[in-house]
Amino acid sequence: MKTAFSFARLGAVVMSAAFCGPVMSSASAAGLSLTGASVYDINSAGNYMFNGWDTTGNNNAANLYLLTAPNDAGSLINSGNGAAASINQDLSSPGTYTFYFRADGGGFNWPAPSAGLNLFFNGVNTAGISAYVPFNTIDPAPAAYGNASLGISSDVILGANSLSFRSGDTQITLSNFAWFDYRNPAAPNAVPDLVDVFGSTPNGLGDYSGSFTVNVTAVPEPEQWAMMAGGIALLAAFGKRRRKPAAG
Repeated sequence: MKTAFSFARLGAVVMSAAFCGPVMSSASAAGLSLTGASVYDINSAGNYMFNGWDTTGNNNAANLYLLTAPNDAGSLINSGNGAAASINQDLSSPGTYTFYFRADGGGFNWPAPSAGLNLFFNGVNTAGISAYVPFNTIDPAPAAYGNASLGISSDVILGANSLSFRSGDTQITLSNFAWFDYRNPAAPNAVPDLVDVFGSTPNGLGDYSGSFTVNVTAVPEPEQWAMMAGGIALLAAFGKRRRKPAAG
């Protein structure tokens, strides 16, 4: 005979099995790292114009520097023009991350209407996220970009055409991206000179600036969703059976 105790015990076992998937997903977020970024110009036809910056030193592209706080040289993530110009930011914990850009145009103004962004993960040179926004615009809505773009080896690669990237049980999604030139009067661009074209020290020329925000979440694998659904269905069926009135 099923007692209240046996039902509660079965429910605990089933719910534990059903929810072990998401718990495992959160733990498996380890291993997601941001290992590269590039920003580049896009013309009105949606094509890359072969100007931009990346987070790899000693190549043909000017350097892109990331910070964890706006206008604070002490928060620079990468520096110089050698190996230290690269990035390796741990994004293993679910949450929201915002990074700030600084770059130098060598005194030249941005010639294009739109800015593109590529993000690279876990040491892979294929873009995981690619987006573009109107240049010099506060809080624009990023759109996915899939045409030719700037890689992190000053090469030309196809954009990912996606605002999200998934690695195992972890998904990272771009929610914000903005890019400003040094002559734009918008408040986010009223910034001090921090970097050079190929170095992380001031050179007397105004910097380009901007930021991007990503959201990291743990996502159950399909078999984990199936386990959850099966456990919940079993509980519902068992509860319905217990409520059925006994035959007279």
